[in-house]
Amino acid sequence: ASDVLTQIAYVKQQHLDCYEEIVRHAIKRKAAFDKKILQRAPGEVLFKPGQLVQVYRNDLDYTFKTERKLLPKWSVPRRVKSR
Repeated sequence: ASDVLTQIAYVKQQHLDCYEEIVRHAIKRKAAFDKKILQRAPGEVLFKPGQLVQVYRNDLDYTFKTERKLLPKWSVPRRVKSR
């Protein structure tokens, strides 16, 4: 019985390690993508009144709580009222 519990704990740790590596890789790829985009179109993005925009919730990027993983990261479209 002790060997079974040890194996279960080992498998759970492997899953956690794998998940951590997936998150680390995704962050690395996002940084590379962002760098490529900024090289192509550097500078600040300016929105004009009347344009539709969406707000990104980056506080959900590094969450490990299951209930927060299902929340939308982008807001509903909103109109820009003023600068």
